[in-house]
Amino acid sequence: MSGAFRILIQAREKLYNAGILPALHLHHPVISVGNLTVGGTGKTPLVIALAEGFRGRGLRPVILSRGYGRTRRDLLVVGSNWEESGDEPFLMKCRLGDVPVVVGANRYEAGLLAEKGGLGNIFILDDGFQHRRLYRDVDIVSIDPVEWARGESLLPTGPWREPKSSLARAHAACIQEVDGAPVPSLTVPAFMVRSEIDGLYTGDTTVAAESLTGSSVVAFAGIAKPERFFAALESMGIRPAKCIRFRDHHHYSRHEIEKLGGDVLVTTEKDAVRLKTVTNRPYCYLRISAKIADFDALMSLIMSRLAKSCSRGL
Repeated sequence: MSGAFRILIQAREKLYNAGILPALHLHHPVISVGNLTVGGTGKTPLVIALAEGFRGRGLRPVILSRGYGRTRRDLLVVGSNWEESGDEPFLMKCRLGDVPVVVGANRYEAGLLAEKGGLGNIFILDDGFQHRRLYRDVDIVSIDPVEWARGESLLPTGPWREPKSSLARAHAACIQEVDGAPVPSLTVPAFMVRSEIDGLYTGDTTVAAESLTGSSVVAFAGIAKPERFFAALESMGIRPAKCIRFRDHHHYSRHEIEKLGGDVLVTTEKDAVRLKTVTNRPYCYLRISAKIADFDALMSLIMSRLAKSCSRGL
């Protein structure tokens, strides 16, 4: 099955490279953040960091996202209902405030909606490396060095969406810092990204990790790589009585949360988004941000490519 998938990927690549399958252009520049594997490479914190970087430089970024697992299928500007937009787009909107997030399976149509509404002047395409239908000015690939070192097993038997050779399409790579993992040698400019703990929160209020001492803490997560979340708690001196894993993007029920037990519940920021309408139990969540080594150099790389796009409306 993986061999057949590889053939399909190669055929699609040739059709786009030959222009038989055309890429559609928006009036404003597009920066894509994607990956070569399924889930867990830190795309969402990276998108947030780039949006903050553009906003700090006087630009008006708009995020275009698919909205995985959402209840609506039409184009939507993310508002106050996470189920309509999906958990990750809603999380990005909550973190970024005035940065619009538009969701839709067709990211070109989502961009047109944003342009017609005058929502911004630069687009960040979330999870967009395989979304070739929309032309992008800059392609950034997020890489987990652990997965990179394991080899290359394509879908559906493995986690790889594309072979490593597809990285040649990218203009830059952002490599997660993972303790003990070798840093891959790449053919494109590479930037190391550290996951930095911003702290524990309940709502918008910070919670001191020391305040959990003496309580029975239950940690749970429905993300792609929950072990890293549990390790982050340990690094803060929080030692849960139980660590419970759910599938990525899991929709929790009230009963599931009630039966977790414990005095204090601790989860991820993405999971906290999905708990808003589920339970009245108090819970804390861990907020993590992406800190990009030599961020100014990455932004310079992006802006130098976007300088060619000024005539298109930036």
